Parts: sequence; structure tokens; C-alpha cells
Amino acid sequence: MELIKKRFTLSKDERLCSRKALEELFEGSNKSILVYPVRAVFQKTEETGTRIMVSVSKRFFKRAVKRNRVKRQLREAYRLNKHILKPSSGGVNIAFLWNSNELLPTEKVMEKMQNLLCKIHESISDASSTL
Repeated sequence: MELIKKRFTLSKDERLCSRKALEELFEGSNKSILVYPVRAVFQKTEETGTRIMVSVSKRFFKRAVKRNRVKRQLREAYRLNKHILKPSSGGVNIAFLWNSNELLPTEKVMEKMQNLLCKIHESISDASSTL
């Protein structure tokens, strides 16, 4: 039996940087899912692959140290669980937004991310099956 080696990486191509793509993502017609305290805004695209961005508002954490910690936790949780979003025809742009002023342990963030990615996958597969 051949072992399949999974690479849990988060490369530059998987990050959503383009201003145009961000503007399209945050226009009103895209879907949003909330698994407290993380909200995901996502959009199916014509390109292949999944691209993400992570945002933590200054409104919730005044200190950059705490904002950066939450961003690291979100990126790590996504990196380890991105296999839940199985590659399909086309791609997905996702923005993860933190909606709480509480810090959570990494295990809880991981659990929330798994739940969120499952919901996104179901929503995308439902939308593509109705087409």
C-alpha cells in the first residue's frame, strides 16, 4: 500500500491579495457563514484553487500582539484543515473575519475552523449541484 504524503502548506498563491478580488468578495451578493467567533465571506470563482485572507479588527483587539496571535491561529487552523474543501471545478475566495474581543485557545479555534470549512464545502457543493 502506497502512502500518500500530504503537504500542509499555505503558499503565496493561496493568499488573497488582489484589491479587485477583495472588492468583488465584499460586494453584497456573496455568501457569509458565521461560526462564532469566526465569520467567513466566500465567493465561487472561475479560477482554480482556494485563496484566503484573514482579518482581525482593531475594534476587538487594540494591541497588535493580540490581533497577530488570532491571525496566526486562524491561518494555522485553515492550513491544517484545508483538505475539507475538496478541489472542485473552479475555485473559492474566502475571507475569515474575527468577531469577538475574547482570545480562544488554539484547539477551540481549530474546532470552529473545521465546522466553518464543512459548512462552506456543503454550501459550494449545493450551489454547483443546482446549476
